[in-house]
Amino acid sequence: MLNSKGLLLFDYDGTLVDGSIGIHEISQKTQEALKKARENGYLTVLASGRSIGMVEPVKHLFDGFITTNGAYARILGKEYHNQTIDVEILKKMMQFFSDKHDKIYANIETQDYAYVTRMGSALYEQIMEYFGLDRSKFFAWEEQYDTGFNKLTVMYKDKKTYQELEDLVGEELEMIDHPLEDYAEIMPKGCTKGAALTAIMEKTGFPREKIYAFGDSENDYTMLEAAGTAVIMGKHSPIVEKAADFVTLKVEEEGIVHALKHYGII
Repeated sequence: MLNSKGLLLFDYDGTLVDGSIGIHEISQKTQEALKKARENGYLTVLASGRSIGMVEPVKHLFDGFITTNGAYARILGKEYHNQTIDVEILKKMMQFFSDKHDKIYANIETQDYAYVTRMGSALYEQIMEYFGLDRSKFFAWEEQYDTGFNKLTVMYKDKKTYQELEDLVGEELEMIDHPLEDYAEIMPKGCTKGAALTAIMEKTGFPREKIYAFGDSENDYTMLEAAGTAVIMGKHSPIVEKAADFVTLKVEEEGIVHALKHYGII
């Protein structure tokens, strides 16, 4: 049993930061609010599409992680969930990327680092810039199939190429497309943030009613639905509205601080 007043699960992109408007760092006010919540007896958990290695500068703000869209989870140093992509499926995708390297690009991610199909390509630069990523965590792909990978992030030039990839492996993997940004996320079958949260609850006995989830987009929906209290950001995908208990302010308006005060957590 986790000894805590409650679990606070925070999505990263679109919830704690917003790269679409140039906010790549968690604000000082939000950092102070997370610290205060911990002092008040809550556990803070980052629930992100990113891996742990991709959020290195803010790791100290969290007691636990649900990462790579739910493929991996650990709290207070204990691992509760770890799904990896089948090697044969990965080989099939890597051949596809090799054949269409000028049209599609991928980061192949573990929790600590990522390999990239075309280091220095225009698509590589585009995704580095969009997410404000730490380049020291990225290395050239050299068929490292013996490493367990939790997720791929794919950047594409045209929708047709992505649809070809979807036709190739869509039945074997979870695929989340973000068409407005021309990128997609690919995880093991059955992988969702909600599934990872459910695994934590089942293995710890932590009560659902003491879990608060904060998010904004499609990949947060299962987590928001599984939590006892679901908070969505002022700017959000219409899909998550069905799961929401409370709509807070936007990232740039300190929406997390506002929500934590609303629920008396800080």
